Amino acid sequence: MQGYSGGLFRGPITRWIGSDRRGLAAVGRLVWLGSALASGLLLGALPESGFGEAAERDAGGNPTVQRFQLLNGLRILLLHRQGDDRLVVNLLVRSGSTLEPSHKPGLARLSARRLLVQSPDDTKELQVLGIELRVDVQPDATILRADMPPRRLRTFLDLLGAALAPPPFEDKVTQAAAPVKEDPPGNTPDGLDHGRFRRAIFGDHPYGSGSGRRKGAEAILYGDLDDFRRRHYIPNDASLIVVGPIPGRELLDAAREKLGPWTKGVSQEPGYPEFPRLDRLSIQLVGEEEDGSEAGIVFGHRTPRRSSSDFYSLEVLNLLLGGLGTGSRLSRVFLAHRINYLFLDSRIRFFRIGGMLQVLAKVPEQAAPGALTAILEAVESLKQTPVSEAELESAKTRLIASHGERMRSPEAVADELTQMELFSLSKDFLHRFGDHVRRLTPEDIQGAAKAHLSTTRAVAVVTGSNPTGRSGWDRFGTAEVVALPIRSE
Repeated sequence: MQGYSGGLFRGPITRWIGSDRRGLAAVGRLVWLGSALASGLLLGALPESGFGEAAERDAGGNPTVQRFQLLNGLRILLLHRQGDDRLVVNLLVRSGSTLEPSHKPGLARLSARRLLVQSPDDTKELQVLGIELRVDVQPDATILRADMPPRRLRTFLDLLGAALAPPPFEDKVTQAAAPVKEDPPGNTPDGLDHGRFRRAIFGDHPYGSGSGRRKGAEAILYGDLDDFRRRHYIPNDASLIVVGPIPGRELLDAAREKLGPWTKGVSQEPGYPEFPRLDRLSIQLVGEEEDGSEAGIVFGHRTPRRSSSDFYSLEVLNLLLGGLGTGSRLSRVFLAHRINYLFLDSRIRFFRIGGMLQVLAKVPEQAAPGALTAILEAVESLKQTPVSEAELESAKTRLIASHGERMRSPEAVADELTQMELFSLSKDFLHRFGDHVRRLTPEDIQGAAKAHLSTTRAVAVVTGSNPTGRSGWDRFGTAEVVALPIRSE
């Protein structure tokens, strides 16, 4: 089957299920325990807070996060939620696509996707166990997200530990030179060209890497996966985040047993080059393989990192720009210009050393130049015109309500705690979000807009069926307008 090893390599799930192999795994564990006892390194944990079912809420009534650390450096965060019937487990590894070699693009993604699922049978077995698994590879991090019945925690950690720790005896000999078949390429989200946009604003910086294979790229081998994980999947640069109805003592005991053998390593910080400088608006017209009547637009530029003091102002700005439905600046300007659209939104993504604003639109092909003009007008309006008190209060109310609704979901809470670990945020940020947003003033919003929004030092990638036609694009004056061929990735 496409995308898998075809039986050359047995993943941790296959090893766990095979009863005739459980004995070998048990022997390996006994050998390891014996050496640990002899050296005085039997695994334990250093509690950063108590187990305290009695201390699950702070003085303000907010649920507290219990924190532990194994002796191999793995940090463990638990938010105990007694009423949930599912358990959410996130494994955050602070390494992502920025650490993969330039001649092997996609290595970080494949390393993560093949960690637990190396065959179609593995996917089926996870489903039988009731475990839903998702993998998210970002520039700075790899996140494995799992949702499961609470009774499956030890099973999942067993599978995870078998994949992360040194392999059992029967897997010592592997065909490391065998190439890995990649997953079939997915469709571009929303039919828009995000890959070209990222490369346009980040250039040769690792943040600009696309997910597709580039010409001249070398094949990814199974040995490459093992080497990447050995170098970058290390417990002292990782966190286990758990949300749900599991007692602290039970979680710690399971993590100690199953993830204790995961070997500590040396953290490797990537050497980041400078971001390219954008001196004017660049408009890239990209051809499509098939004729169509629609055009996709991705407009935007770089933004500050997540730790920026303007983070909450930028969250409000993004909502005002495109997140208020028909009340957003984008929707109102499109309506004023009588431009129909199939899709219209704005997003900000934050990374460790930067971020990016994206305005996304799908419009009739002939309306593309006018739609880009409307986008620029909406962005400029936030810079030039102070936000009214009524508009700001509407945005703040919507943002706080949306955050509160998200916090009802254990998946969302786990993701917020994961962001806290990744970006080293304050421990009380979960409960202080509303306070930070309520304190914002119109002056704060306009100041952040002037500092961080731009319509001249930006990029617009426009996909459509006729990129060579320059009709309508001359209106952008000094902007650079280039026609690019059909995407080759």
